[in-house]
Amino acid sequence: MKNFKLILFLFLVGTGQQLMAQKEVKKPAEVFELFFGTFLNNNEAAQTKLNDYLRPTVEGQDAYQGSFKEASEETIKNGADNFLSVFSKATASACKKEAEDYFRAMFGNFRNGKLTVKNVKMVPNEYIEDQKIAEITYTVSFKIPSKVTHGPQGDPGKVKAEELKKYLVQTVQDLKNADKTVSFDQKFSLYELKVEDKIYYWNGSPDEIVTNLTDLYFDSF
Repeated sequence: MKNFKLILFLFLVGTGQQLMAQKEVKKPAEVFELFFGTFLNNNEAAQTKLNDYLRPTVEGQDAYQGSFKEASEETIKNGADNFLSVFSKATASACKKEAEDYFRAMFGNFRNGKLTVKNVKMVPNEYIEDQKIAEITYTVSFKIPSKVTHGPQGDPGKVKAEELKKYLVQTVQDLKNADKTVSFDQKFSLYELKVEDKIYYWNGSPDEIVTNLTDLYFDSF
């Protein structure tokens, strides 16, 4: 009887240690919210928390360095330059600020997408034994104008600066006063990563959050 009690005790202790060895640092939904906040919202606080969370998995380094906001600003300026390239040099030069404001407002509404996590499903990882994948089902909502101002018609090379500027200024106001909500359902996977006695969740291509939504957002106008 004593031997049975000893065996039972050791079994329970071993089970407890095994459970402790698989402790999640954060729940998958919480981790995904940090990825979403970092990559789509460009939220610096979310980026800091995500780096703090992943630091033990990358030898104490920041997993995501640099400023996403600065990168977004560069994208805005490049987008404006490409947009203006079809117009005359005089028109493009006169409307540079308005074009940047236009892209800033467009991307601003995109970056302010609202997240709702609908479901988290844990499934086995068929490529790595004894590890799981958290399949995140979520919805993202964006604000867009219910009516879109039409741009100048005809040959872009002949469009006057005043005409293009008027269109860009009005469109910026339309975007700022966006009164319609569009929503898209998406999925994203987080993979278990075990470090010592803890479980972390990660995805090697978090930019998918943005790329999967880009076409959906712009096609909704």
